[in-house]
Amino acid sequence: MNRKQRRAKNSTDHISTADDIPLAPPPDAKSRTRKTKTLLDIAAERQAELLGSQAGAAHTPLDANSLKPENIVQVKIGKNGEIVQDSGSPLPPSMLSNTRGSEPETPWLDSILLASSLSAVHFTLSVLAMHQYAEELRFQPLIGQTLFIAFPTLTMLIALFHGVLLPSSLAKIQPAVRTWVLALRSLVYVVTANVAGCYLIQLTNDRGYYAVMKDAPSVGTLWVWAVLEMGLLGALAGVVGPGLYAWWFGYGVV
Repeated sequence: MNRKQRRAKNSTDHISTADDIPLAPPPDAKSRTRKTKTLLDIAAERQAELLGSQAGAAHTPLDANSLKPENIVQVKIGKNGEIVQDSGSPLPPSMLSNTRGSEPETPWLDSILLASSLSAVHFTLSVLAMHQYAEELRFQPLIGQTLFIAFPTLTMLIALFHGVLLPSSLAKIQPAVRTWVLALRSLVYVVTANVAGCYLIQLTNDRGYYAVMKDAPSVGTLWVWAVLEMGLLGALAGVVGPGLYAWWFGYGVV
């Protein structure tokens, strides 16, 4: 066996590309017992290597530190197709929001939008009360009360309960304490809804027209806000109290 044949035989042990496959005429019937790697054998070996590497990667535990925002590297594709690190670009807002938990991206905007809707409820109730008891509708004082009293008060109240004014009370405390804070907030919603609902029933049935015009819009808006904050099950809990109060004292439904 000459040097060229020995080199071709040894090259079959470390085939990495198609150029490393030795070219030779097909063997005849007498010499077919010689074992050489075919393209199918090489493809099967490569597939087994890929499957083994994927299985090993699947069993590798995920490092929690690699998911921290400071350990994430932003890259971009260069002009020639190479991957270039982009150190100047900040993390996407969606990624930052996911690392912070379920907190909204614009908490003040959410508070203002909710306060605007509740202010519209306050203005509607004020118009209904004045339309029922007053001789004529005067929209100027109602608009002033809604814009300069109801809206700022509702905005501060919603921001306080949503943790916007005091973000450290909900975002930087321990998970166990955070759970108790959220439970206490839900309890305040339930108590507020029941007390405001019962007082609204007593106010509109037993008090004079001046008291109804003065207090009913604010109490009704407060009751609507507490019910909205609690969700479906909490809303049922906020309605049960006023319903039992109306049934116990014999208030009818008009």
